[in-house]
Amino acid sequence: MKQSTYFFLLFLFLAYSKAYTNPPLLFSADRVHLNQDIVKLFYSNGEIQIDGLTGVGSIQIYSIIGNEISRFNSESLENFKKYISLDSGSMYIVRIETETTVKTYKLIAN
Repeated sequence: MKQSTYFFLLFLFLAYSKAYTNPPLLFSADRVHLNQDIVKLFYSNGEIQIDGLTGVGSIQIYSIIGNEISRFNSESLENFKKYISLDSGSMYIVRIETETTVKTYKLIAN
């Protein structure tokens, strides 16, 4: 009985400290804010699509363990669409590099 009380108090302490130290980030898996703009990443029917960016940049796609799957250099980021074979249900890391920023996103292939 005493042990369960300690676990309960520990749970309350951890829940309270996390609730007030850093507010949670609220965004869906396919929408991320980049310089006040919304960036959308989609993968469906063998095609990756990225919306919400402008200019020229490089895009790298990595497996979750860090193996490079594909690379697109000096691509126009406006309405970016490319055919690529990704395993359905697997998670990938998409790295987008422009002249001024480097951002990474998680992508789950459908």
